[in-house]
Amino acid sequence: MNPPQNTSQTGLEYYPNITSKLSTVHKTLERTGTPIFLCDRDILVARYRALEQCLRDNWNQHVIGYSFKTNYQVARSGILQKEGAWAEVVSGREYRLALELGYPGRSIIFNGPYKSDFDHRSAIVEGTLVNINDQGELERIIDLANSAKIHIEIGIRLSSTLPKLGHSRFGFSMENREAITALETIRLNPRVSLVALHTHLYGDTDDADMYRHAAERVGEFAKHHLSNYPESLKYIDLGGGFPAHTPKPKSRDTWNPQNIEVYIRTITDTLKHYFLDDQRQPTLIVEPGRYLTCDGIILVTRIVHVKHRGGKQIINCDGSISMVPLTHYCPQIIRAYTNDIQPRTGHETPTVIHGSTCRENDMLYEGPFVETKAGDYLVHYAAGAYNSNLSPNFIFESPGIELI
Repeated sequence: MNPPQNTSQTGLEYYPNITSKLSTVHKTLERTGTPIFLCDRDILVARYRALEQCLRDNWNQHVIGYSFKTNYQVARSGILQKEGAWAEVVSGREYRLALELGYPGRSIIFNGPYKSDFDHRSAIVEGTLVNINDQGELERIIDLANSAKIHIEIGIRLSSTLPKLGHSRFGFSMENREAITALETIRLNPRVSLVALHTHLYGDTDDADMYRHAAERVGEFAKHHLSNYPESLKYIDLGGGFPAHTPKPKSRDTWNPQNIEVYIRTITDTLKHYFLDDQRQPTLIVEPGRYLTCDGIILVTRIVHVKHRGGKQIINCDGSISMVPLTHYCPQIIRAYTNDIQPRTGHETPTVIHGSTCRENDMLYEGPFVETKAGDYLVHYAAGAYNSNLSPNFIFESPGIELI
């Protein structure tokens, strides 16, 4: 694994400062024990408000749809819902969760490659924006509209080959007949109206130019294939993909995440070429998940024992790789704290940090690390995106989440 720097508090400016919230953290850990995810509400709210302000400054009507799949526990907390976020869901299960949490149907965006007929009927009744993924789904929803003798407004997901990213497997391709066939199908069925165009970049897309390309492709498609598109389109949905401040993913050659303003201005400046009258602009939807949650959530584990073997410090903690599975995607940022939650400092030595499962490959970190002892805490930073949702009850229960 690529080792992070482990010198006290350096390099942690984007993440929760647990020593500044010492009393709250200490009381929480006494009550819950470890392992546990801790969520800094202030960071999540600050991220949301920065995005909201940038959208307000650059586009007339806009919606932030929180990507439920990124962290269900954040969705259940209501933090972003109280700030005004809509719910972006990609399955019937997530859709029902959004309704249970009190989201009105008209504040839910339903994406994803599989929606059952039951899901479609529920979404239609509730007035949800459904973005259709493929021709089969389009034909099923048209059959539903005809059989129920109702009119349905829908969106379609579009895709194309983008530099560095390739061509997504999702959506109607704009590079062959898929997207055109979808438009022809919709035009032949008066019970269905197209009101939204949707596209979505890969997660952790740090190059702002990719957002320009994506917005340009959608704008060109609308301009050339939709008559009177400034009037007919209610929504342009540019999805998510916005990066957080993690170390460089292992699959990337370069890594340079920008402030959210850079990505939003790139998108809006591009779309303004196609929607010249700001009073006739569709509502711009963005669907962040990682950007909102990744940096503000840490996993806290505790060191069970320490031994030295072959010139290395071998640490065993009460967490596991299954609790932070994205360690395989991106190097871990881990710091050690004493049992009274003070940064552990001093000499660094070659170290391996293992979890407590019976898997030989349950390894959370390898590299230089401060010398530690049993009872110390380990703080795993940038842990808020996907880790909790992907964590199974394997040997140990998946950790819960607490607000600090």
